[in-house]
Amino acid sequence: MKVLIAGCGYVGNVLAALLLQKGHVVYGLKRDISTLPDGVQAVRGDLTDAATLTALPDNIDSLVFLPTPASRDQAAYESIFLDGWKNLWNSLKQAPARTLLISSTAVYGQSDGRIVSEETTPEPARFNGEVLLQMEQLAASCTAQLIVARVSGIYGPGREGLIRLAASEGLEIQQSPPNFTNRIHLDDVAAALMHLLLMDDPQAMYLVSDDLPVTRYDVLAWIAAALGKPAPKGLNVDPGNGGKRVDNQRLRSSGFRLNYPDYRAGYGAILKDRGTSEHTW
Repeated sequence: MKVLIAGCGYVGNVLAALLLQKGHVVYGLKRDISTLPDGVQAVRGDLTDAATLTALPDNIDSLVFLPTPASRDQAAYESIFLDGWKNLWNSLKQAPARTLLISSTAVYGQSDGRIVSEETTPEPARFNGEVLLQMEQLAASCTAQLIVARVSGIYGPGREGLIRLAASEGLEIQQSPPNFTNRIHLDDVAAALMHLLLMDDPQAMYLVSDDLPVTRYDVLAWIAAALGKPAPKGLNVDPGNGGKRVDNQRLRSSGFRLNYPDYRAGYGAILKDRGTSEHTW
């Protein structure tokens, strides 16, 4: 299979390596091609500039749209996710047999602790969710061969902000009412995306998250204990953000299994690799 990963960065590099191990041909599109893994065929281009997308590979079987905004503001989101999609799609020589669009569970702005699934109506609460939902709708208008993967918070090597936070002094975190959060390890995200690319008869949408929605307080308290630090002070917040709980049942029912089914497995592996006694967080 010939796969073009548009936006081959933090997740895309791991996905590319997995696909290469399976014998597939992988093209990586990005502005700075120096960070692409060995074996990936480099395609230098800027999704926000259609003039740089004239040398896309011919006859790709699958497209993975996985860009990252240049900054965390609405203009940057619209530029990469909306204009970037239009520029890329219009530059392709022909429509791929399968397109995997990476979106986010941010399209669900629900904040009362409820469970959300693929059947839940999105209610974006912020511009990021609104733009990503627009991207999904735009892509669906371009191709019927579309799989949307709504991914929760990604953590892993290089994304260890919660570990540093848990190690900080005087930390105060909402404990009541419970504020549910959702996450998935980098390796599991990449493996899930490859799973969706290779499935025989995928559905149109999957929520990609680990098996255990959990409160932010509980995650930080667990990490603090693993670091030998005191637990954060629990705050009673009225009114508080209850977050949401992401249901990954559809993904699991498709046959996918997580290497890190919850935060304890994932963060535990990171702490073990780093060596908690040798690292100053």
